Amino acid sequence: MMRTTEGNPGIKTETLRVFFAIWPDDGVRKQLAGLAEQLREAALCSGRETKAENIHLTLVFVGEVDASKLGALCRVADEIKDSSACAFDFALEKIRHWKRNRIVYASTVEIPQGLINLVSTLTDALSAAGFSLEQRAYKPHVTLMRDALCQSLPELAEPITWRVREWMLVKSEQTGDGPVYTPMGRWPLKS
Repeated sequence: MMRTTEGNPGIKTETLRVFFAIWPDDGVRKQLAGLAEQLREAALCSGRETKAENIHLTLVFVGEVDASKLGALCRVADEIKDSSACAFDFALEKIRHWKRNRIVYASTVEIPQGLINLVSTLTDALSAAGFSLEQRAYKPHVTLMRDALCQSLPELAEPITWRVREWMLVKSEQTGDGPVYTPMGRWPLKS
């Protein structure tokens, strides 16, 4: 996206919409996509299912940034990678519906300490580097459907769990077919 630089109408800069996230492995991604499909097919919920390749857990939403700041975002991530950020298991145990936002999502009962540490470290480092972030409590969730209206939601027979081994910086672009997410960088977590 090209935008005119404020105060300099003749200068155009590229802005990117970015966020930090974790992506489930293929097996978990298929389970979650299948869950969204089951909700629709059983007529429990109507709405748009999240495409399987887009299923993720947002760590920190950065928002619109000048493309020239991509290097600064990566440097922040490099510093965190070299800290004590460790791999952890993430279990999705509940299906919920935010009626006001019309989103069906999967969530956890107890947030893993590894996730809390990663989000906190990332938020603090981004703020210290001058990035302006939303100031609201972190509520980890995986979006399954948007524009959703639900009659009822089933209980999960068993948790859907994946081992989180890496995190990434992702660019989000809106297209006629919905959002397209492109990884801009990946960082491993210590095993």
